[in-house]
Amino acid sequence: MNFCLSFKNTLKVLFAAILLFASGCSKNVTMTRLVPAPVTVPSHVQKIVLVDRTKPQSEGLAIIEGIITGELPFEVRNAVQATLSSLQMSLNSSPIFQIVRATERLPGGIFGQMFPNPLDWYTVEQLANRYDADAVLTLENFSSDFVVTDQQRLIKKTVTEGKTSRQIEVQGWYVEGVANVSAGFRLYDPKDRNIIDQQRFEKKNLWSAEGETKAQALALLISKADAARAVGEMAGAGYATKIAPMYAEINRGFFPKSKTNPAVAQGARLAEVDQWEQAIETWKAALPGADEESGGMLAYNIGVGYEVLGSLDLAKEWAGRAYTDFGLKKGRNYTRTLNGLLQQQALLDQQMEKQDY
Repeated sequence: MNFCLSFKNTLKVLFAAILLFASGCSKNVTMTRLVPAPVTVPSHVQKIVLVDRTKPQSEGLAIIEGIITGELPFEVRNAVQATLSSLQMSLNSSPIFQIVRATERLPGGIFGQMFPNPLDWYTVEQLANRYDADAVLTLENFSSDFVVTDQQRLIKKTVTEGKTSRQIEVQGWYVEGVANVSAGFRLYDPKDRNIIDQQRFEKKNLWSAEGETKAQALALLISKADAARAVGEMAGAGYATKIAPMYAEINRGFFPKSKTNPAVAQGARLAEVDQWEQAIETWKAALPGADEESGGMLAYNIGVGYEVLGSLDLAKEWAGRAYTDFGLKKGRNYTRTLNGLLQQQALLDQQMEKQDY
């Protein structure tokens, strides 16, 4: 079932897909919803230019720093480009900003752990004017490392005997590579001459491989350069979620059946084929005369149905009734969850105001 809702809608929700599946004694519905960002960007910011500010102050300094840190400039440059590309792609997946990539590469801190001094406002304004942007988002510095450890241990090996294959254990080598990336971002607002956000974003990932010899295991392990690019992409995508509303999946369980009231199962079957309005009417019609246990299930399911259809207020009302009228404790917990979603909705409405023009 696909819903395409205006951003003026109460929920600002996109249900890209509704998937249901049995899980023990409950069913689940998966909803894709737009959630607010931790940082609220001013409403006049609609187009952002991304700038690479990791150019070394001098090539000589870059060589010296590379020797000290073990990072080769071209490896870091490739990882920086992967970070910015991931940041751009992730921001483009949000409906709130238009993103453009600057061709300039400005001096900053390619290897440094400390933020360089902020760009002067003349430079920020020039960049914004050049790309017709409302804000400038810079990658101010970038560093990475890749640590490899190894140990001898039994590994599995496939041997073939005739037409059959089987696995045996042999003495071999197991290696692990851990990549760490630290990326510093700044978001400049030239209109108000304000730094909207500044944060160092750190990401880590682990890879492993094994072989009969140490050389074989190392040959199968991801390279340092590829690892830095992969974790850089994580950092770029991660930072995007801080400043832009993003789509997220929400799973919600509901009751598939009741021992005493067949309407619970009847409505659940309607929900399974995306007929949520009919499911809600079926559950409502069964409430008069329902026993306490079934009544709680029916009211709870009605709440889930309204959440799926995009009405958090009605969902909260019925979740609350599941607890107050029928004593279902899950209804109380669901009400608390919906209170949090309503607070998120208010923040999302604020962040999406710029789209209402």
